[in-house]
Amino acid sequence: MKMKRILALLLIFAMVLSFAACGGNESSGGDSKTLVIAIQDEIEGTDIHQIGWENVVHQLLYSPLVVYNEDLSVLSPCFAESYEESEDGKEVTFVLPEGAKFSNGDPCDAEAVKASFMRMKEISQYSGDIEAIQDIEVIDERTFKFILSEPAPYMWASVSSTYGGIVDVAAAEEMGMDGFNRAAVTNGPFMVKEWQAGSQIILEKNPNFVTSNPNVENKGVMNFDQVIVRFIPDEFVRVSELEAGNVDICYDIPTSAVAQVEENSDLNVYFYEQAGSTYMMCQTFDGPLADQAVREAINIGIDRDALAESLDGQVEPLYGFISSAQTGYSADKEAEYAEKYAYDPEGAKAILAEAGYEDTDGDGIVEKDGQPLTIEYCSPTDKASNKAAAPVIQSQLKAIGIDLQITEYESAYIKELQRSSDYQMAARSYVWNDADIMFYVFTEASGYPWHEDDVTAALVDARYETDPAARVDKYEVAQDTIFKYMPAISMFADKYCVATTKEVKNITITNDGRTFFNDVTKG
Repeated sequence: MKMKRILALLLIFAMVLSFAACGGNESSGGDSKTLVIAIQDEIEGTDIHQIGWENVVHQLLYSPLVVYNEDLSVLSPCFAESYEESEDGKEVTFVLPEGAKFSNGDPCDAEAVKASFMRMKEISQYSGDIEAIQDIEVIDERTFKFILSEPAPYMWASVSSTYGGIVDVAAAEEMGMDGFNRAAVTNGPFMVKEWQAGSQIILEKNPNFVTSNPNVENKGVMNFDQVIVRFIPDEFVRVSELEAGNVDICYDIPTSAVAQVEENSDLNVYFYEQAGSTYMMCQTFDGPLADQAVREAINIGIDRDALAESLDGQVEPLYGFISSAQTGYSADKEAEYAEKYAYDPEGAKAILAEAGYEDTDGDGIVEKDGQPLTIEYCSPTDKASNKAAAPVIQSQLKAIGIDLQITEYESAYIKELQRSSDYQMAARSYVWNDADIMFYVFTEASGYPWHEDDVTAALVDARYETDPAARVDKYEVAQDTIFKYMPAISMFADKYCVATTKEVKNITITNDGRTFFNDVTKG
């Protein structure tokens, strides 16, 4: 009897293993016609106009009119067959592919694309990125023209992203906002089959998909019948599922697991850099950081190389506010800042001493007017690199006489504290593949209190410059102007890691994190 029970249990166990291997819940990585992807966060929705942040799900659902190449140096047609700018930069004419359709078969013609952009202007929180579009003139079924109030090179970052993806407005009106957000009808390589809240979203290939993207060979329908994107917030489980072969591609590899996946011969590993800066914003209106000398001392009192080393090399030291994964980046200017603001603890101490700070009681913390130089530092609990960096920064600043007190909050709460100036120093981060993001950090357009007229003027001048080389020069000037006041201290750009099984071939991940799936195969 006991032996029969053991055999029965073994049989059940074998059946469970067999079921998992065969993908009984439609999430196995074994099927060559199904691509399984693991990501950390569940999506807000599928309607790109209603949501505030995007991830790989939206890259699978949307195809923008134009696309940047891998290193952001060239802008090319993508969903559009071609585009052309006028000499004065105030008109952009697009030609769509003949017979273009949305995933449901509705015509994706010039009128439909116009309707999508007009809807973006009306309801998207990213409408400011295309505010220069005064009108969209439909010339014929395949041809339309953006009429701009002024040349707007900053616009391309949004138009070339998923935020500039095309939605079927007619379907949206029929389905209603909530229904459309659950299963948007789009023009991308895949379409929504089923969204299982809290678990995964299943996408099936769009039979009407075409692209003009010169960065890929396959210009038509995808190689996979479906893509399953699993939402796995637990870092250990996410990586374990990749190593077990239950997922084919894993995004959001945690820093703690990077070495592990790199050493796994069954996996391929890809890295890309944060398109932006992770920095410390300073409240400059009152308190210890109202003294610019303190901010300047902190800037050279941080050893960014040691900070990167303590984070297992998963961040890139950054001295300016533009990373190499952004248009507008200047390697020469970053090198200049790296030399000018190199780690110099003795220099930092000298700056503080000149500003009247001294350690009178020998406890290692400097004081002024009897008050120790203590700064409250808001560190986010939901950003791993910032959370790990905080105690390292605390130790480095203690070495120059500053008492950094770490308080942890969620990023959203820190953002609200910054809006109300109810903080002293806060770890913040921005991600956008164009340096124009600084306009929304260091001017009144940010919604934050800090701004200076000459900083705003420099950033406005740069955002409207149409010549790429001249634009880089103007962002050099803009950064110099920000450093004149030093309201923020740049620390690093995150390095993000994506891993795939060896079976996944021909995947392209750009230096700002976009993935081209067109040529991907498995097996």
